[in-house]
Amino acid sequence: MQTPLQILIVEDEFITQKTISNYLVEIGYEIAGLAMSAKEAKEILDTKNVNFVILDINIKGEHNGIWLGNYIKENYNLPFIYLTAYSDNETISNALESEPFSYLVKPFQKHDLLTSIEVSVLNYNKLNPKKEDTLLIKHNEVYKKVIISNINYIESDKNYLKLYCEEEIYRYRSTITDFISLLPKEFIQTHKGFIVNSKKITGFSNSFVEIEKVKIPISKTFKDDVLNTLSL
Repeated sequence: MQTPLQILIVEDEFITQKTISNYLVEIGYEIAGLAMSAKEAKEILDTKNVNFVILDINIKGEHNGIWLGNYIKENYNLPFIYLTAYSDNETISNALESEPFSYLVKPFQKHDLLTSIEVSVLNYNKLNPKKEDTLLIKHNEVYKKVIISNINYIESDKNYLKLYCEEEIYRYRSTITDFISLLPKEFIQTHKGFIVNSKKITGFSNSFVEIEKVKIPISKTFKDDVLNTLSL
């Protein structure tokens, strides 16, 4: 199953808030909520399904966006990016202490926002290996949540991986070595170019495993580990 990112926008300028919302909907994301203050944002975070937060530093209310960024870091496992009209050293320094996944200075263009989301999601996946049962995967220009257990096998394709899932094939920019660290233990490497979900295997021999009639090779390097795992 795949679902688009549910994005919370925290921005107290209505026109900017609307512009960001339109950008995201046009490309295929969904809006989890719109907030103009930290209080409103906290209510949405507590009651809605939020996967990503776009956060203006200067917002209405008792707390600013940097306070909210720290709150999100301490209480939620969510990637967030900052927006600001200020690029002075003090503002940037204070913002970076809360460890955002990206930082955008206003005014920005649509492609700047989308690139920032992409970089943030890639860094989030690397920093959060298998803390969730889903991965954020880019598909048709939009990041979606993909259930890890639905992945049948992974094949290396130059600088990308092909993720063969029950309902779709996804491309993900990563190496086999980096990607396997994001996966639970039921995923095993059978070859320098293949990872398989052992729970999906329907048959195997000394030279291949079979998943839905697809034969995936077992190389000499991984043969003993694979056969020992499958014999348990």
